[in-house]
Formats: sequence, C-alpha cells, structure tokens
Amino acid sequence: MTGAPAASLLSMLRDHAQHDGARPALRFLGRGEEVIDESTYGALHGAAATVAANLAAACLATGPVLLALPQGLDFIRCFFGCVYAGVIAIPTPGLTDPRAAQRIAGIVEAARPAAVIAPAEAFESRGWASLRENNPEVAFLSAGDLLRGNTATDLRDPLPDDVAFLQFTSGSTSRPKGVAITHRNIMANLAMIKAAFGQTESDSTVSWLPLHHDMGLIGCVLEPLYLGAQSILMAPIAFLQRPARWLKAMARFGATTAGAPNFAYEFCARMITDDQIPQVDLSRWRLAFCGSEPIRAATLAGFAQRFRSHGFNEKAFYPCYGLAEATLFVTGGRPGTGVRERKIARSGSVPVSVVSCGTPSHGTSVLLLEPGADQPVPPGGIGEIAVSGDQVSPGFWDPDRGGIVPDRGRTVDLGGRSYLRTGDLGAIVDGELHVVGRLKNMAIIRGTNIYAEDVELTVRELPEAAQLGAVAALPVAADPTVTEGLAIVCEASRTGESADPAPLLQRLAGAVADAHGFLPQDLVIVPAGAIERTLSGKLQRARTAERLAKGELPILARFTPRRPVSSLRENA
Repeated sequence: MTGAPAASLLSMLRDHAQHDGARPALRFLGRGEEVIDESTYGALHGAAATVAANLAAACLATGPVLLALPQGLDFIRCFFGCVYAGVIAIPTPGLTDPRAAQRIAGIVEAARPAAVIAPAEAFESRGWASLRENNPEVAFLSAGDLLRGNTATDLRDPLPDDVAFLQFTSGSTSRPKGVAITHRNIMANLAMIKAAFGQTESDSTVSWLPLHHDMGLIGCVLEPLYLGAQSILMAPIAFLQRPARWLKAMARFGATTAGAPNFAYEFCARMITDDQIPQVDLSRWRLAFCGSEPIRAATLAGFAQRFRSHGFNEKAFYPCYGLAEATLFVTGGRPGTGVRERKIARSGSVPVSVVSCGTPSHGTSVLLLEPGADQPVPPGGIGEIAVSGDQVSPGFWDPDRGGIVPDRGRTVDLGGRSYLRTGDLGAIVDGELHVVGRLKNMAIIRGTNIYAEDVELTVRELPEAAQLGAVAALPVAADPTVTEGLAIVCEASRTGESADPAPLLQRLAGAVADAHGFLPQDLVIVPAGAIERTLSGKLQRARTAERLAKGELPILARFTPRRPVSSLRENA
C-alpha cells in the first residue's frame, strides 16, 4: 500500500482498486482443487459498490445485516458491500449448512438484523423456512440479486468509531453476544499484523478457515487485502475431507503464508500420506501461524518432522495469541524464529512446558491480573490476561439500543489505560506472553489450582494415547456441597486399533494421579467425533460437560475411580 495507511476498510479497498485494480486479489478453489471463482481488486471494488447500491435501494443503509453465505467469494463481495453501504455486517455460517442452523437462529434472536443475505437456493431450505416463520420482520435477500445492477457512486467514508461488523464468538451460551468491531479496531489490528508478520504485497495466503471466524476472515482475507496481496481460499470441508489439499495448494500457488489452530497441524501430520503429496514443495511457506486454541510444541514439531522432506522449515512456525474481543491479534513473536518453550511452574502442579506467544506491539499493552481482583499479579506469577489497545472492541452490540454496550464487568482502569479481561490465564517471562489456559477451565481440588490443559497434556503424552483422538478435561462438581473435580472425555482415534479399554483407562487415571495428585472424577472413552467442536474445529468443552452430565454422550467405556490413589496404583 502506498502513501498513508487507509483509515477504513472502504478506503483500503477503494485505494487498491484505483492504483492497482488489475492485480489479482482472491481465488476460490472448488473442492479445494480447481479455481472456480476469482477477482481482481478492481472487480472486488465494483462488486462491493453494486451490493451497496442495492442495499440502499432496499432501505437497508443501516445495520445490522446477517451474511449467511457459504464459503466463497460472494461472501467477501457482500461483506464489503455492507461496509460500502455503512451497514453492519454479521458474518455467520451458510444458511444451507444444517450444522449451523441453531447457531444462526441464536444470532438472529440476539442481533435482530434488518435482513439476512443468503444464496437463492437457501430459500428452499428447511433452515430458511424456520427463520422466516420465526422472524417475519426480517428481509431475506439473495446474494445473486444484490450483485446485479448499478454501482453506488456516493460512498461515504465511515468514521473511525463506526461499527464495521459484529463477531459472534464461537462458545456455547444461551444468548450469544456480538462483539462490535469498529473501523478503528480493524485498521489498527491489520496494521499490527502487518508489522508483526513482516509481510508485503508480494506475499500470498492459502486458507480453508471459515470466513465467519475471526482468524479466517481477518487473518486470511482482510490482512492480505490490506497488504495488496493475494488470498487463495477453499471450504473447510475440503480440508477436513482431504487435508493434503491445503498443502498442495500452498505448493501450487507458491504461497508464503498460512495458518490454523493446533489441531489442523496434528491432523495433517497424522492423515496425509506420501502418495497424496508427491513432489509437493513447501519451501516458500515462510510463516505458519498457529493460535485460537492451546498450542502444543510437540504437535508443531511432529508436523515439521513429517514435512521436512517437502521443504517445510520449522522456523516458519509463528505461535500467536488473540481473541475476538481484541479484533484478532494481540501478541506474536519474531518471524523466522520458530517455536520457543519455557517451563512454567504453577501452584500445586509440576512445571509444564508452555509455548511463547511473543510480545505485544503497536501501542498494545498486556497485563496479568489477579483472578477476581483489579490488581496485577507479582512478577513471575500467573494471572488473567488483560489487553489494552486500539484493537480492543468497545463492547457488545445491543439491539434494544441500536448501539454498543461496554462490558463493564470485564473492564479495568489501570495506569490511565482501560484493560479488557480476557478470561485466559498466562505468565509473562522475559517480556513474552505464555498462555497457560482458560480461567473457566481451572478447577480447585483440595485447595489446589488444577488446569484442565495440563491434565489433557498429561494424557496425550502417554504412549497409550496413540489409541485416542481428542482429549477434553472438564471441570465439574460431584454435587453442590463438594469440592470441584475434573472429568476426562477421550475420543477413540479414527485410525486407532481396537483394544480392551479397561487397562488403558486405568493407566490414564494413574498417570493423572501421579502428575497432579488427584483422580479424575469420571473418565470415559467416546466414539471418534463425539466431542462437539466449533465450526473452526475447537473443542466445545462446556457443551461436552453438559452432555456428559445429562448422559447424552455415547460412551464406549468408562472408569469411575472409587479407591484411594495408592490402591489404584498398586492394582493398575
């Protein structure tokens, strides 16, 4: 980008279109393999202006508007059309996705949008009929219709504190809340990512991440567009069905940048066979970011070892930390340094290796606060991560007020700055942030803080865990009068050998007792895929705990310790 940085998403795309309109901006791979749609910067600008004109003609020049579109370039065209029209966009999964119907219905109820944009074929779906029946005041607009007609010429540059879009976080709550992202927030975060990644318009990205998810939309679409670079996209299902498609696309297009949550790297290392990626060259992949869920050094090392013969350099790994309430990115390391680990000692637990997520930049400040208190933890201590900076959202969207409501319960004023409590726990060592878990994933057992992520790591590091897929440790209470405990739910591996589960369960329970000094309250094995995940692949621990408590999980084997630890060890 030449000249001063753009002040909004509108001016960002318009400037690229005016100065380099013929430059390729986006490609979409059908089935993750062949290019079926593409756009230059000029064509994307024109499509957005057309959508904006049609939204204005429909008297929808105010928001919010739900984008219930499948993965593809029309999603991005309509997203920018909302931005151009001054409409608050709400990215969601596609309306035709049956897995997303309940989530979309919850977002419609929470945001009360003026309209829903969907593909024409969605209007024949059961999900559309249900939404239409329950929300007669909502207009349903076809993306195809919005992309036809005249273009808007009287585009108004938004103000920095105008809301650009809403991000509904992927957790399971009874009433979801939309994080309001202003133009100030998004432009500050895009500038941060550019500086942290050290990238230019010559870089390119390949992504399968969902476009309604912050990492997929911001990290893999808006950031490349901010740079004037190119982004090659595919549907998440294309990756999940055949993860080799991701790596083959990286090689085919000579992409330099790509990233995903930890599980995706593990999935690739485990599922991709040599015959699926003959002659695939990954040597141009210079930045492989990883975030959004606990980062396991062993996972990334396994990926690097598996694909070293294809030119992948382990120094390309870039662990980072962020959250939707801070737009996306908060901290990251120095490109080209790879994964850095440190031993972090915690109360009542053996020291564990934790991956560094780097440092904040561009005026961002990170503090660690005492859980439940508005004061910093002592140096070297573990505390709740709190973030301050221009990328931090001013609050949630309130449909009753038609505006933003600050989250006062999570805001702390210290040293003349306003900080947002994140709910994540971390330690700062030599200025670098190390994320150790979620506050809600911590259990207090006999007065000792036990971190669910530590217990999961203990289980996964056992040789016997090769028989398992995902592992979720869940803080639970036996009854309202007793101390909190942990249940452990293990998924059987899709490729694991069938074996008698009893010795495995006893071995897992014994390992947890040895490492952490307590027995799990409940330990079960469920079929592969039984642990629910968000649409971006993260484990839904709260939902899993709820289903376990209600007896809704399909359990293949169960071990509920009844004996003291010593007895278990002697007889395991």
